[in-house]
Amino acid sequence: MAVPRTGVTPPVLLVVSEAPEVRLAVAREVGLRYRLVTALGATSADRRLDVGVAVDGLVLDLDADRRVVSDFLCRLVDRGFHGPRILLSSGFRPEASATFPTACDTHFAIGRPWRSGQLRSLLERVLGVSHLAQSASCP
Repeated sequence: MAVPRTGVTPPVLLVVSEAPEVRLAVAREVGLRYRLVTALGATSADRRLDVGVAVDGLVLDLDADRRVVSDFLCRLVDRGFHGPRILLSSGFRPEASATFPTACDTHFAIGRPWRSGQLRSLLERVLGVSHLAQSASCP
């Protein structure tokens, strides 16, 4: 599990999705609690990581080309990325994806669309930033 963050700097999330509505939904869900770096797909995400963008976690939309997404996840391992990977998909059944957060320390799944607060709650738990949520001056 993630070590709780002690600073006031918000964690950085790389949000990878070809769908603008998904990137927007993630941004609405996490508000100002996180700094978002967006990528329009795996190639865009690779470019951001190649130039040295440091991220604490990843939110990845699986509803793109499965092979491209799978290859990207493999490249994350090659890069030594150990942060949590939150996988979003409209193909996840809510009852099945509800069991995934407890099955692994690095990969988590949420069905699309997710319930309000579900993504934020998962991020707080896996990144150890619940204290930021309490002290944030967000509406």
